[in-house]
Amino acid sequence: MSRIEFQNVGFAYNADSASETRALKNVSFSVEEGEFVALVGHNGSGKSTVAKLMNALLLPTEGRVLVDGADTSDRTKVFGIRNTVGVVFQNPDNQMVATIIEDDIAFGPENIGLKPQEIRERVDFALRAVGMSEHKKGTPFRLSGGQKQRIAIAGVLAIKPKVLVLDESTAMLDPVGRDEVMAVIERLNREEKMTVVMITHFMEEAIKADRMIVMSDGGVLMEGGKEIFERADEIKRAGLDLPVAGFIAEKLRKDGFDLPAAITDEEELTDALCQLKSKN
Repeated sequence: MSRIEFQNVGFAYNADSASETRALKNVSFSVEEGEFVALVGHNGSGKSTVAKLMNALLLPTEGRVLVDGADTSDRTKVFGIRNTVGVVFQNPDNQMVATIIEDDIAFGPENIGLKPQEIRERVDFALRAVGMSEHKKGTPFRLSGGQKQRIAIAGVLAIKPKVLVLDESTAMLDPVGRDEVMAVIERLNREEKMTVVMITHFMEEAIKADRMIVMSDGGVLMEGGKEIFERADEIKRAGLDLPVAGFIAEKLRKDGFDLPAAITDEEELTDALCQLKSKN
């Protein structure tokens, strides 16, 4: 079953005015229940607009966006859609509403009418998930940018949405913090069967997804699994970098090494080099 479906979606900011800016054109894709999808693209490719369309923060100017079959343009369905799709944005300050961290995380569960005991359990779960339990009595405004982002993620996790959308939400974290958050996201997808849409410019994160959707200039350029890295020239023309291991493999291929076309991580590169050496 498709959790999210984009049907020939177009979107323009300041539509029907002299300053109209088209952000999306004829975008079609679906995200299946339990799937982990990475949405990648250069700045201005339309990724963040897609995130806002997924839970009806924006409505398409053309086409339809469906969430569990409900059309986001149907205002009677918006509450259910926003309970289904939780979005974490890049700037955590935009999602902070309380002066105490645990109160901030409790805000969402309180607003969907959960009982106090369940709210307490969800707040504790969310804080543990992002490694911030020791800060629950503190204020978010004294945290580092990366810590604030973890709290923003926890605030969405506490609602336990069916779909978790992360719009560059690891961008402000250091490598250790990104690894910790990615581990949480992968565990939620694997163990809780939560559908995940990760918008990221870190290709090392994108390759952990079941499927990647590459956007360019407001449209879908390509989608698929790791095999899309066989189209390295197109990826680079779209303003994206290859994963580090893929970049090294590409350089080695140009130097005459007979390596597979879709290497994406260090283990694959090491195995390919060892096999190559064993042949010589």
